[in-house]
Amino acid sequence: MSLTARARLWPRASRSPAAALTWSLGAYILASLGAREARVRRSWILLLFAAASAASCSVAPRYSLDESLARLGVEPPAVPGSWKAASPEDARVIVSAALEWGAVPAGPGGLSRVVASEFFAIADDWLSARPSVDPTIVGLEAAAALAEPLAGICLPHAVVAYGSLYPGDPGYPLVRSVVVTARVSGRDPGGRLVDAAQEYLSRFPAQAEPQGLSWLGAVGDVMPGAGTSAMLVEPDGPERVFMRLLPIMRSQDILLANLETAVTERGTEWPKTFRFRMPAAALAPLMESGVDAVSLANNHVYDYTEQGFADTVAALRATGLPFVGAGLDWDEAIAPYETGFGSERLSFWGLGAFPVERTGFYGLEHASVQRGAPGLLWADSRAVRAVGAALEARRDSGRLLVVGVHAGLEYTERPYGVQTGLYRSLVDAGADVVLGHHPHVLQPMEWYEGPERSGLIVYSLGNFVFDNVEDRAEGMETMLLSLGVSSGEVRALRVFPARMKDYRVDLDDGGAIAARFAAMCSAWAASRGGDAKP
Repeated sequence: MSLTARARLWPRASRSPAAALTWSLGAYILASLGAREARVRRSWILLLFAAASAASCSVAPRYSLDESLARLGVEPPAVPGSWKAASPEDARVIVSAALEWGAVPAGPGGLSRVVASEFFAIADDWLSARPSVDPTIVGLEAAAALAEPLAGICLPHAVVAYGSLYPGDPGYPLVRSVVVTARVSGRDPGGRLVDAAQEYLSRFPAQAEPQGLSWLGAVGDVMPGAGTSAMLVEPDGPERVFMRLLPIMRSQDILLANLETAVTERGTEWPKTFRFRMPAAALAPLMESGVDAVSLANNHVYDYTEQGFADTVAALRATGLPFVGAGLDWDEAIAPYETGFGSERLSFWGLGAFPVERTGFYGLEHASVQRGAPGLLWADSRAVRAVGAALEARRDSGRLLVVGVHAGLEYTERPYGVQTGLYRSLVDAGADVVLGHHPHVLQPMEWYEGPERSGLIVYSLGNFVFDNVEDRAEGMETMLLSLGVSSGEVRALRVFPARMKDYRVDLDDGGAIAARFAAMCSAWAASRGGDAKP
């Protein structure tokens, strides 16, 4: 092989000045040797490659680690043994750290690495009517000065959206990152210093993107009877029934509801004033609309007695719609629904505690599993103790613990003693959120601060979609509640007011429902929620 051919074996991009000098010197010596010195020539070739490779790979820059690394809590990895420490004035590679808000720039030559990121947010009182901070009025710099770490915000303070965005939404700018940057100074022929600096930066552990909020949605009584179900089973059924609420429902990481009906076409009617049932075919489009799990612990799941209840359980199982608060036996009725939503985990129970109906129907006596037959879970002392023990066992698990309760007086806007006592006792036992339904109208939310624990109580979410509802205007007002959760804590709260009409439900225009609900919650808080009587 000729000397020229051998030269082509040396990668042009990796030649350094030292390597080039070594190669040139070796080539001169080889050219001076005669053909009879072939054995010597081969030895020189091997030495030449070894020396040139060593000269090419040896990089010993002078470096400086800036004090900003320690100030921002960054632990730098060990530098290569060939590097030499120097003052910042004499260093060729200077490594430093800085805080960056919003989108992190790549840095000069791409020599930067994000080692920590954290969501921040602006917080306000949880009953504040301020839905969002306008970035055109409060710029990023001012917002950053007002913001606090997301991990430190929890009820009764809540995250306020910034530009209609919440932590975790694409483009949310209130993210504070620690960025480590390497700056190369002076001449760098062949880019060896840049390569060495990039390799060193790669040794810094890169933190995964921070977790934003996961969203749990909740609605009240869902009773898609003949009229609503007929629309739901059409190809565009969910769009027709839930209208502008549909994308909101589907955007929740998990959506809970109270299924206020039997799912059957058979069974003996209970002699009640109102009896509700829906076809099983409407369950799938209900799930397609975003409903992920339902409570059955209500006063209408047993409207068609044993046969109707058995059909209901079978239909839900066949459709794959999880349910709580009822079952074929005690163990099934008391078991929570446990699942992940977003980056969070949920445990969900259901209980019935509604008053005796005008017709004499009493949930505990006529439809509960406590009577030794399939049915709903009644909130007697045994069930409340069992749910309380389950809550206690999961109290420090990082899960969001939610209990749905069917209780209260119909068409009353204030909770009464049974509700307040039961709901607060569930928070005392470990519940993070108690979701109430049954009154058919909205009732206030409460941030309850107990002796040892605090929690969010929604006394009634009202109807959500409901055939055959009594002709009362207040019964047509409803909402979708959306809770932003991080690390098992509720940190944001959104209310989407809505109105039912003609078997359908849609977002409310004009703000009347939102204003009335906010006033209701404020009045209840001002009264300290303790003056409501049965």
